Amino acid sequence: MAIKSILTSQTDFTGEFPVSENTLALWRFNESGPDSDVKLVDASGHGRHIAISGWSGTSASFPNGRYGRFFRQNIVNPTSEKTYLIAKNDGTFFSNLGDKIAVGGWINPTTYSVGQTFIPLFNTRQGPGQPILYLSLYQGRPRMMLYNSSGSLILDQSETPSFNMVNGGWYFIAAIIEVNAKTSQFILCNRADGTVWIAPKRTFTGTLNPSCTADIVIGMHANQYYYAGGFDDWFIEVNSQLTIEDLERHFKQSLLANGGDTSSAIDAITEPGVVTLLKDNNNRYPEVGQLTTIAVECSLAGSGRVSVTSEYTAGVTSISTIETSTSDDLQDWSAWQEVGSNGELVSPNRNFIRYRITLSTIDPLVTPKLLDITLHDIPKAPYEKLGFARPVVLDENGAWEAVLENAYDIIVTGEINGADTLEFKLPWNDSKRVYLDNEKQVQVAHDIYRIRTLTDEKGADGTGILTTVYAEAAFYDLTFSDEKQPREFNADLPSVPMSYALEGTGWSLGVVDVTTKRTWQCQEKNALAILRMTQQIHGGDLVFDSRNRLVNLLTFSGRDSGALFAYKKNLTGIKRVVDTRSLVTRLYAHGKDGMTFATINSGKEYVENYEYCNEVRVSTLDLSNFTNPYQMLEFTNMRLAEFSKPRVSYVLSAMDLSVLTGYEHERWSLGDIVTVDDRDLNLTIKTRVVRRQYNLQEPWKTVLELSSKLRELGDTSSSILADQLDQSNLIGQEIKDMVPFNHLRNSRADDGFAYWQNSGFEVDTEKGVTGTASFKAVGSATSTKSMAQTIYPASRRNYTISAQIGSDNLQKGIDGQVGIEVVFEFEDGTTETRFIDLF
Repeated sequence: MAIKSILTSQTDFTGEFPVSENTLALWRFNESGPDSDVKLVDASGHGRHIAISGWSGTSASFPNGRYGRFFRQNIVNPTSEKTYLIAKNDGTFFSNLGDKIAVGGWINPTTYSVGQTFIPLFNTRQGPGQPILYLSLYQGRPRMMLYNSSGSLILDQSETPSFNMVNGGWYFIAAIIEVNAKTSQFILCNRADGTVWIAPKRTFTGTLNPSCTADIVIGMHANQYYYAGGFDDWFIEVNSQLTIEDLERHFKQSLLANGGDTSSAIDAITEPGVVTLLKDNNNRYPEVGQLTTIAVECSLAGSGRVSVTSEYTAGVTSISTIETSTSDDLQDWSAWQEVGSNGELVSPNRNFIRYRITLSTIDPLVTPKLLDITLHDIPKAPYEKLGFARPVVLDENGAWEAVLENAYDIIVTGEINGADTLEFKLPWNDSKRVYLDNEKQVQVAHDIYRIRTLTDEKGADGTGILTTVYAEAAFYDLTFSDEKQPREFNADLPSVPMSYALEGTGWSLGVVDVTTKRTWQCQEKNALAILRMTQQIHGGDLVFDSRNRLVNLLTFSGRDSGALFAYKKNLTGIKRVVDTRSLVTRLYAHGKDGMTFATINSGKEYVENYEYCNEVRVSTLDLSNFTNPYQMLEFTNMRLAEFSKPRVSYVLSAMDLSVLTGYEHERWSLGDIVTVDDRDLNLTIKTRVVRRQYNLQEPWKTVLELSSKLRELGDTSSSILADQLDQSNLIGQEIKDMVPFNHLRNSRADDGFAYWQNSGFEVDTEKGVTGTASFKAVGSATSTKSMAQTIYPASRRNYTISAQIGSDNLQKGIDGQVGIEVVFEFEDGTTETRFIDLF
């Protein structure tokens, strides 16, 4: 999947004129007033700030406008106010003209400025030294004057546009001056109706002044002629790459962008590169605001997908809708259409696209933040099915570069919630071998892989050389995400940690229909590790859509395919494996800070089960998430019941009949339910495909594994599953991920009575079981002593309540009770109380 465009800068959201490497100076006039030197900032970064002459005591001001604020001057009486702008030339302004000069900006003239004979706009005639150019209005029409090094005019041309400028109108006026080609050309654009007028290209003789040291003066000439009205977003470029067509396109692309429009509810100026809701005078945000961006190129090779990066507070702020509109000519636009649930582009595929983004909040003190908008170009898959497909090498933009027709031994290996790899061979002397390189992407049907290893090997006979390629699914790159900080999730749906994992990765959240809520602390350091941990904790199937860069978590990723595997049809081999390599009869467990359950298990730090085997076979569980020895003992017994028996797995060699015409109904995929029939083994089962090794070139050699793949107990302290997808260590990670979490905070009195409501208990700092402290109460026949804590557990089927109890000379009265009272509150508001008697 290629990235077609990204909107992330201030100008993408506001439509202001962008800075380039050739910008000499650019004045946006977004200040509320000048600085202490009565100067305004040069946004080009070159420090060519422009000063206001005649600021105090005049009508000069910075009103709100379409691009933030703009500068307004001489509204009352130009001849008496005499306000103008001046940028002092340090000698470098025009020292390197290059081939082209671009100059212009927005004007908002008064009746005075469009009615007088001579109105200066952009002027270098004030000195020092000889001028280079003078852009003005002559009787309300654009006029260009160019000068040579002696100060003589080499061009004086007034133009007559197709429309007249009027009082209060906003107009984009600019010119392109070709220094060596000796031409000059105006463009004038009307914001009110989008009209664009381009003047004929004018030629001049002589040489443009190559050593001009004159200052730039905006809005004044000869201390006699003054402009009245507004200026906004004025720029000058030397050695410019712009054309008159570029200026026209900028005007049309930015015409409706509103990120800087102070009359809207959106603000893309206060924090450059970030769009927020616009605060009012009371520093409060509106409930909703709509951003309209500039238009950018579309013209997709395949289908499109839109993704946004934002910062929001769940349940409070949001990017509530994303809409698009497309056009072929930047004039006629399609109707606004909301993107699909996964960002699919619904608007027709045309030359240009613009976005309308709705920001919302229910708290007037908080705003969502829009950081960027990305358009992805998803090319059509060269092969629709895996069967008989060939690897396709992609270029750096995600476009097809080469189809490897001569590749062979093409094996795609996939597992539910596990590995996804591609391997194939290619002759060394194949003409397309040159396209293979480490980290390049390869597409197989709808899946994208990245080459990790290339092995070139010469055969024993010394003649042929083969290249063996090993590639991993594109989602493996999530392992290399920016380091994630620990985060606690409290009764959250899986979409919350998944969204956190994907922040800043370029991947987006797809469909999540798993609805379990879990409370857990995430210590994983990369995006893939967090996603794997989320799946283990919440359940479901983690499905990566590498082509669209989406991550889904589904309760069940397959379907009941109806496919039947049987001998004399499509089943070429079946193997039933009874595996005792991972069999364990004695299982140790270590909890948080090395805690064991020996004190409640007759002094033993392990549990045993010799139902199948009477040999002592030892392994250890890492249960470092446990803080309760009772829960740890229960869980260890549960796991030993599984580990103390052989593991049974079925492996099939079968043909994918769906690649044949007329057998499309026999199609099956990873995760699907299939039926296997083998009368010799007295076997008829309906079960799930959990692993496959699909032979693309020879689909009849495909290998399937059903129900559960073989695993080894291995080093159960390892946590490398999410980082390396090494399924041989799955059990250790699986055990860790299934840990029941202790929802009670400060359950060992480590922090006194923090989180507890206490009535009559005290903290004993000397006697603890799993820590150094405990809670203690001295009984009284006439009073009730209690501690209480309210918890909000995740949605699990079962909960365990346990406590380590010690007593000394405990006696209970007639109506006395010693125990734990649990009050359950359900979603409908009803409650249920249960008392656990401890004495």
